[in-house]
Amino acid sequence: MRMQVFIVNVDRYKEEQIRGAWFEPPIDFEEMKECIGLDDEYKEYAIFEYDLPFEIEETTPVSEINRICEAIGDIEGSPLYDVLSEVQRQWFGSITELIEHMDEIIYYPNSESMIDVAKIFIEESVNIPSRLQEYMDYEAYGRYLEDTGNFMMTSRGIFEYKR
Repeated sequence: MRMQVFIVNVDRYKEEQIRGAWFEPPIDFEEMKECIGLDDEYKEYAIFEYDLPFEIEETTPVSEINRICEAIGDIEGSPLYDVLSEVQRQWFGSITELIEHMDEIIYYPNSESMIDVAKIFIEESVNIPSRLQEYMDYEAYGRYLEDTGNFMMTSRGIFEYKR
């Protein structure tokens, strides 16, 4: 995904002189000012549109957008990157808060249900001989995990937030 932000000179917009452009983070503030016509008279800008894997407000400062984009650059291409907005809405008040807690989010690959997660939990924590595995009630354990844990099913798989 190509990250980009459409920034508009608000003062000129109010005068019905739309002056805006698309920028790719990291955004050079001085270049942005020049491009959209910010100066001593026209100082205010806003985000009118964006193509980012997370949500921002129209008043989000360019410096914050740059910081967030740099922070999530390390997870680009990962399953979490693909569902950042979903995860943010589910568990966090902002993308900044999500970034602070990224290490507490666990991804369960190849999991389509809590039964799959239960199998992963049991197989990783207990060495059960294969002849006994058929007697395990993965469905019941999956329900238990869902009731007592903090799981989220997404289009990319199941995530857990370990609070």
